[in-house]
Amino acid sequence: MKRSFGLIGFAFAAALLGVSTTSVTAQLLPLAAGVEKVCAIDFNLDTKLPARVEDSASPCLEKAAKTLKETPKVKLVLVGISHPLYDHIEEDHGMEREGEDMSGSDIRFSDVASYRAVNTKEYLTQWLNVDPSSVIPTTDEYKLGRQVIIYTVPADADFFHNYTRTTPINESKCTIKPCPNPDEDVLTPQPQPRIHKKFAGK
Repeated sequence: MKRSFGLIGFAFAAALLGVSTTSVTAQLLPLAAGVEKVCAIDFNLDTKLPARVEDSASPCLEKAAKTLKETPKVKLVLVGISHPLYDHIEEDHGMEREGEDMSGSDIRFSDVASYRAVNTKEYLTQWLNVDPSSVIPTTDEYKLGRQVIIYTVPADADFFHNYTRTTPINESKCTIKPCPNPDEDVLTPQPQPRIHKKFAGK
């Protein structure tokens, strides 16, 4: 799901001016009833693969998977965020491509936050055996950073109502009901190896 120029322009201007976007973040503060923050994972180290799930994410992902399995009446909402300065909006990555970049090294800035969320979901489902229908990847266009923030939300959350007021992402496989419009752009997770235990948390 592509970002509009206006939203990117707002975030870029805010970053340049040092303006805090906390007051306009899409995530409700205080959080809506039934919503709890689990943890957040960072995407600060790999500048060549800005949406790759880093080794340091392992403890948070393990915690999220455990929370979901121990609390069956909740789902997870993943909120991907990006930063126009540190994610290099000015370099126009991916502008010459017509399709997706499955290598993860040539992602358009407008897709970085989305890929962070769908890649995180893919890791949870592929390596930690999380039910894909229980994980909703989204983005927050107004919040600046290089993270995926993970929340638990009530189990009746779906593609159109996720309790965090963030933007849902069209995935290549419809796992969140109801399915989004198939005519809109979709994102396919990029390959992600399992984090080796000796690197977890580093």
